[in-house]
Amino acid sequence: MTAGRIRIDEVIKDGEKIIAVSRTSPFYPDGKGGQLGDRGKIGPANVLKVKEKNGYILHYLDAHLEPGEYEYEIDPARRKDIACQHTAQHILSAAFLKVADLETVSFLMGERVSTIDLNAPFVLEDVLEEAEDLANEVVRSCERVEILEIEKEEAEKMNLRKLPNVEGKVRVVKIGDFDVTACGGFHVENTGEIGLIKIVDTEKVKKVLTRIYFVAGDRALKDYREKDKLLKSLSRVLTTSTKELLKRAENLLEEVKEKSAKLDKLSEKYAEILSKVAEPEKIGKYYLYHFSGTPEEMKYLPKFLADRKDTIVLLEHPDRVEIVSNWIDCRKIFEKLKEQLNIEGGSSQKRAVITANSTSRIVEKLREILKWF
Repeated sequence: MTAGRIRIDEVIKDGEKIIAVSRTSPFYPDGKGGQLGDRGKIGPANVLKVKEKNGYILHYLDAHLEPGEYEYEIDPARRKDIACQHTAQHILSAAFLKVADLETVSFLMGERVSTIDLNAPFVLEDVLEEAEDLANEVVRSCERVEILEIEKEEAEKMNLRKLPNVEGKVRVVKIGDFDVTACGGFHVENTGEIGLIKIVDTEKVKKVLTRIYFVAGDRALKDYREKDKLLKSLSRVLTTSTKELLKRAENLLEEVKEKSAKLDKLSEKYAEILSKVAEPEKIGKYYLYHFSGTPEEMKYLPKFLADRKDTIVLLEHPDRVEIVSNWIDCRKIFEKLKEQLNIEGGSSQKRAVITANSTSRIVEKLREILKWF
């Protein structure tokens, strides 16, 4: 574990937060260059988060400290993981540039998964696979990763993938002959330390970019184990092999669709019959049809009843109440209920939906309102 001494210049208490402020710090700040920050200890306190603000380093702690000098320790396992993910990002970004001339416009490292945003609204599946294959070829080649501190003029001659707008010396990360770019973050010494880079998902963002989700190193192994366990569990539940899992799921979904369609027709027929025999309750000038049951059982009842003159259909479900009518403004009913009860939900002119753990009070209050409405 990296250790040494750190000077705390000031300690701020902001509500429940305890923040130790230093002019300089060995702890890398969260979010700097898209990278995660360091964790560890300062004296007896654990470091929960690190921020850089106005030239100062803010350490968020779980225990109070007085200003002064303290021994510190930085978590080496976390730093190793950060270095692995960051170097993997360099390799993956360079791979997309070489395979499809796609540039990385931003990078964000997460606790479980990291992302790069590419300057294209979509990326073909074969391009994803080709870039991933190339990135892992570089990993298996065990390329040396060099950190160089050079003058900007010299950096400009190196054909950097990305040159920062800085004065003076530039910190450059060189991965064999595969990639060279400016970066201030942590990196492995050899690409073989990464082990594996795996793209796990993609999505379109801001209409013009593609976000690539990836994991590397131990994260990739953990991701594989979790998915492997999930596939095996699904295979047991669906009583089929992992190879036949997709076909089995598709067959089951087709069966569910067929049965759902039949159930839907039965539900509609049930509602039609029930609407012919149900007797309304006369409240004031309105006729109230009150039904209790599941949403699936009652979803077609308004179709056969709501058009009847001065009729209100009340559907009481276990967790909510629906009020449907073509003769009364349901928004006004909803507002009246809201004035008198602590309810949540929403309403349109012809339907109000009220969520509640206990629906009986809502039904009772609705009857009172209708007497004078």
